[in-house]
Amino acid sequence: MAEQIGDALQAELNQVAEKLEDAVADLPDGLAQFVRSELAENQVLAGVVLASAAPVRDSVEDQTRRVALAAALELLQIALNIHRLLLRPEQTGSIDSFLLGGTILAGDYCFSRAAVLAAQTRHPQVVTVFAELLQQVSQANLRRAIARDGIDRDHTAFDEREALLYSGATAGALLARLSEEEQEAVVQYAASFGRSRKRDGTKNLDAVAGATFDSLPPRQKERWRELASSF
Repeated sequence: MAEQIGDALQAELNQVAEKLEDAVADLPDGLAQFVRSELAENQVLAGVVLASAAPVRDSVEDQTRRVALAAALELLQIALNIHRLLLRPEQTGSIDSFLLGGTILAGDYCFSRAAVLAAQTRHPQVVTVFAELLQQVSQANLRRAIARDGIDRDHTAFDEREALLYSGATAGALLARLSEEEQEAVVQYAASFGRSRKRDGTKNLDAVAGATFDSLPPRQKERWRELASSF
């Protein structure tokens, strides 16, 4: 059973990769190569979404929706990484207009395609979660840009990675049609998993948050075990 679940999860990760490549392929060659350079080596964020979004009674439609959601979050992460290049201190006053325009274009394209993929879930609450996340990260980038220019140094640090994991798990749990209690357990575990990876790179689920893991629904436990062993 575990092997079957692992095969299914890997197949879905492959589908996410295909969606990302399809999105990149629509760009001109130069910009496409630029975006490809920002693709994550391992799709941990997509894995979190796919692990969170698996319902007890699965269907082809369920799978299609969670793959679209996982690709949307990965593409949003790429967009953020691209736009962050413009905020590096060493870029101040040194980036030429052509590169600046290309970077902005590539980032904006990834933002828009991510929104399209999120809409493909056809789930109003999931789309709302994605829209709120997009607003959060956009405001955080604006605050970061203002702080870099010395206009406002009094700003609260915003962890984009944690926000992506939190929103991805939240939206995934909605797709899985979990109860409110189950949704909370999934979201809290995803947040703990992300913080632990950031701190010490652990892959041990028990070392992340044993009590939280024990409260996960059975389907999510199965997929999280496979996810933790894969990344």
